[in-house]
Amino acid sequence: MYSLVVKPRAIEMAKDAYEWYEEQQLGLGGRFVFEMERCLSKLESQPLLYAKIKKNFRQILLSDFPYVIVFEIFKTDVIIYAVFHTSQSLRKKFKK
Repeated sequence: MYSLVVKPRAIEMAKDAYEWYEEQQLGLGGRFVFEMERCLSKLESQPLLYAKIKKNFRQILLSDFPYVIVFEIFKTDVIIYAVFHTSQSLRKKFKK
């Protein structure tokens, strides 16, 4: 099993997404968080299932939401760098 290390930037991005979804419809933010937790659980157990997309960066796509979690594997740690909306600039996606 791998350990998750979530960078502050990723936490802030996830909070912003949660708040935006919750403003759109009560409970939608909760569904977003549930889906994020499901993806993080997958990353803890099998992060190598996800292909490299640039250098050592990998991503997992959230179901039902246009977001990806950008991460890197370092030994037994899965380092989460971003919770990225897929319509944003790609430059922001790989910023550490």
